[in-house]
Amino acid sequence: MTDTPTMSAIDRAAMLVGGALIGLGTVVLGLIETFVGNPSPVAVTTEAGEVIAAPTVPPNVRAGLIGLGLLIWGLYGFYRLATPMGGETTTAGTTTATK
Repeated sequence: MTDTPTMSAIDRAAMLVGGALIGLGTVVLGLIETFVGNPSPVAVTTEAGEVIAAPTVPPNVRAGLIGLGLLIWGLYGFYRLATPMGGETTTAGTTTATK
């Protein structure tokens, strides 16, 4: 029988915060932009240069939220690579034999 790994508080926090930022940047702000504002991410202007319609949420804000979520997930990935997994500690030069 094998032990099932459990999630720590850091695992849950990284998944929750990173996923929430990415979901907010893509889904929530995308729906707000679609239903409230101009669905085009660029400002619509006349030939004279007057802005007719601009996005409700600037694209750099949405990209920043998504980028921050991906950064959190990336840092979490490096954290998981750097920390040893529990129960796998062995001393150098010793071997275990199983029958």
